[in-house]
Amino acid sequence: MAKIALAFSIMPDSPLPTIVEWTKQAEDAGFDGVFMTEANNDSLACCLGLGFNTRRVTLGTAITNIYLRHPNLLANEVAALHEFTNGRFILGLGTGHRPSNAALGIDMGGPADPMKKMRETIATLRRMFDGRTNPKISGRQPIFLAGVSRPMVRLAGEIGDGVIFNFFPPGRVKAALGELREGMAKARRELTEVVPTLFATAFISNDLEAARRPARTLLSRYGAMPYYGNMLAAAGFEREMSAIRAATDPKAALAAVSDTMIEATLLVGPEERVRERLQELASMGLEWIIVFVNPVNEDRPSAVGRAIRALRA
Repeated sequence: MAKIALAFSIMPDSPLPTIVEWTKQAEDAGFDGVFMTEANNDSLACCLGLGFNTRRVTLGTAITNIYLRHPNLLANEVAALHEFTNGRFILGLGTGHRPSNAALGIDMGGPADPMKKMRETIATLRRMFDGRTNPKISGRQPIFLAGVSRPMVRLAGEIGDGVIFNFFPPGRVKAALGELREGMAKARRELTEVVPTLFATAFISNDLEAARRPARTLLSRYGAMPYYGNMLAAAGFEREMSAIRAATDPKAALAAVSDTMIEATLLVGPEERVRERLQELASMGLEWIIVFVNPVNEDRPSAVGRAIRALRA
């Protein structure tokens, strides 16, 4: 069975002190990890706070945006996290979304530039981790890459310690694992050197139709983003993506999201079905599954409590 983690994000209904309490509950319930997203917050600082309030659980970021920090500063931040968590920290790196970065005045360059930026950032981090950070790092500090595009998945196989997929249906997971092996073969690495990970968003409810409504909203929004829309189209949902892009209003975009797409890319439905889906995904070769829970006809604290009870080890 894959290791199961929960993911949290700072929002009006989930302030950081509340996330600290949820993380402690997840640790007590036997979860393997807790990961912090980065959306208008500092994922590393949040993980530091979680580290001070936990003893066993692995902590990580999913993801930390490489465009927001100089690699040397990032290396020293990670070194501090490594020390304060006694080596319980996984650094998940990504490039962020072009629109979000552009709003901050960040130019990501041409299509190939994010790959170059990721390769250069990791090379700098590896050099810094080799005795140049303050504090020094003892042992290996894992670096996972957010892999949505095929080239980034291959790069994770070549230079990463792990890869984090998102919105991947089973068929795309299978193909991505092959791409990961291609990257490992290029670098002459062993299959055990890179950890395949899936970030899975969940809508847990006995009322399937109620769970599908917010799931449909989520997919219509992500499908409208060029990066994720292209990935979902290539993963077998070209018809849905074309309809979303052609939609002239939110209602039409929602109608374009099929039940098949929801079932394939998210964890939706009763607790038993979500557990079954986790087992199905783990059987494909995933080593970590990070679950981000969204509420269905309830507040977020209730949804998180439900997930902790339903998915605990």
